[in-house]
Amino acid sequence: MQKISAFLSKRSTIQLLLAVLVFLSVTVIEDRFFRGTSLDLTDEKLYSLSDGTRELLASYDEPITLDFYFSKSLATPFPQLLAYGKRVEDLLKAFADENIANVQLSIIDPEAFSEEEDEAVALGLTGIPLNDGSTLYLGLAAADAVDGEAIIPFFSEEREKFLEYDLVKLLATLDNSNRRTLSLVTSLPMQFGSGGVQAMMAGQAQPYVLYEQLFDFFDVQDLDSDFTEIPSETDVLMLVHPPALNDDQLFAIDQFVLKGGRTLVFLDPHSEAMDPRATVPNSSSLGPLLAAWGVEMPEGQVVGDASLAQRVQMGGFGPDAVKDYVFWLAVNNSFLSGTDVVTGTINSLNFASAGAIRPLDGATTALDPLVTSSAASMLYPADRAVGMPDPDALLRDMSATGETYILSTRVQGAAQTAFPDRVAEAIVAAGADAASGPVANGDISVVLTADSDLFDDRFWVQLQDMLGQRVAVPLAGNGSFVLNLADHISGSEALLGLRGRGISKRPFEKVDALRREAEAKYLVEEQRLQDQLSDTEARIAALEGQNPDGSAVLSVEQEAEIERFRAQLLETRKALRDVKRRLRQDIESLGDWLAFINIAFVPILIVLYVLIRLVVRRRRTHRFL
Repeated sequence: MQKISAFLSKRSTIQLLLAVLVFLSVTVIEDRFFRGTSLDLTDEKLYSLSDGTRELLASYDEPITLDFYFSKSLATPFPQLLAYGKRVEDLLKAFADENIANVQLSIIDPEAFSEEEDEAVALGLTGIPLNDGSTLYLGLAAADAVDGEAIIPFFSEEREKFLEYDLVKLLATLDNSNRRTLSLVTSLPMQFGSGGVQAMMAGQAQPYVLYEQLFDFFDVQDLDSDFTEIPSETDVLMLVHPPALNDDQLFAIDQFVLKGGRTLVFLDPHSEAMDPRATVPNSSSLGPLLAAWGVEMPEGQVVGDASLAQRVQMGGFGPDAVKDYVFWLAVNNSFLSGTDVVTGTINSLNFASAGAIRPLDGATTALDPLVTSSAASMLYPADRAVGMPDPDALLRDMSATGETYILSTRVQGAAQTAFPDRVAEAIVAAGADAASGPVANGDISVVLTADSDLFDDRFWVQLQDMLGQRVAVPLAGNGSFVLNLADHISGSEALLGLRGRGISKRPFEKVDALRREAEAKYLVEEQRLQDQLSDTEARIAALEGQNPDGSAVLSVEQEAEIERFRAQLLETRKALRDVKRRLRQDIESLGDWLAFINIAFVPILIVLYVLIRLVVRRRRTHRFL
């Protein structure tokens, strides 16, 4: 019996040693040969190359060189930076593996005062100065076989979730020979930022991030406000909160669209990106064109949505200073078209005081909605979005219609001109040349969005300074949405699969639902308190009016009324405290469960599995004995 036990003990020790040896061997082999290989279990496949990336890499039939400058030896004392550098290196290796023949990757560790460091400086890469006088580099230089060159001066950790996008954008900018032309008409200060021309004159202009991104993929032509025609080379016409257009300009747009011109339109019942001191809604329209396209956008009305309302700081401190603002919408993917290639990979969009789009009765065009509101929404007068509205008052006035409003949609199909008389006169005047002149109808392809504030940086992106660079960290997919639309409507789909990835801000929907429910109760109680206050004041005023001598001395009835009101006031305040307490308890309880599941649940499962295996093995051993 002792020999058997000794044998089993010895065998267990050998098995344990073999298991450790196998683990170490697999770890070393994986780190040496399979570092770029991974099993991606994330919901959005953040760590897998998208189809668009693979298509772009496979399309190269001439050499592309990627020189990755990574000061690995200098990064060793900084574990987080070292890990991120390896992450970039692994992704670049995955890029090279997709087209081994033409994508040539070089990994360079530039030592201090070496020729490699001189090359990095000459290429325009930016390094982090260290205390010992050396400089740590983490940048990339790319070049094609002709004369295309592009760099990423320094890979910022804040953009790790957008790493694939940044790399593909870099490659896409190498070849400018097939760039498409985008003609832009806007009254927004896109070129200079919120400071406008004054900021430019002071040397402080910061163009919209989206405006700069458009230049990465298109030859952008800014059309003056008094333009008379759409340039013939235009591939995409983009109208973003356009200024008031005259009939000649509207007719030029009308004919461009009817002749098959691809058009993106962003109108707004109230632009918050314009002068914030405005006292009336700053709206935009296209006159008779929308009706000719078979749609309408009710003038002077904005969508308020209690379910998608963003949380905003309304002054002061503490949780009571943060309110649900129904005019600023955080639209999640439940309200984005999951079947459209443009929105299919986007997680969220931020809109501000958006309008609603509706089809007209008898329209010959068809709408394919891209973005909608929730059913907990209604239309408010646009002037309620001007200035500093009271979020609680907006919520109290909310009477949800149960209708989901279209915020953005494709408009496609047969349409008629908005200027039939003008077209008829032009055709008669043109005579034999009428075939090349104006047209009375045609198949149109337009994307109409009832908001232009989605371009404004403050609604979707966080700007940071990194080694003198302006680094944009998206908080929502607004940039992806606009760029995807422009790419797709102009005929390119290569980059659609990756732009919507990795949005860093993902809400806890269950927590938000609990909070909204409790706050709704809070507002109801608050409104009841206000009603009680008004009723009591009215009763007191009526009792005072009954005093024939106008005496200021309160009667017994008045004093009793005031005492009842004070008692009601105390009860209501107690109820409000109970609601807040229950809100905190619900959220804390949910947070505890989430923490338990994320931290303890999986280890407990593993321990249970090991214990079960041990019990089974022990029973088998006793049975053998």
